[in-house]
Amino acid sequence: MAKNFLNVSCKDCSNETTIFSRATSVISCGVCGATLTSPSGGKADLIGCTVVEALE
Repeated sequence: MAKNFLNVSCKDCSNETTIFSRATSVISCGVCGATLTSPSGGKADLIGCTVVEALE
């Protein structure tokens, strides 16, 4: 089964956020406002974050 949600950590402030792996909009950190992902037509490009865990 595909992992649709990702638990990611912001590179700037280490805040953890759960995002949809195929996000169609820019996602920003709720704490510091850094851009975490940008849409790419398929899976979202992870820009300012690292994956902590893949969720189902």
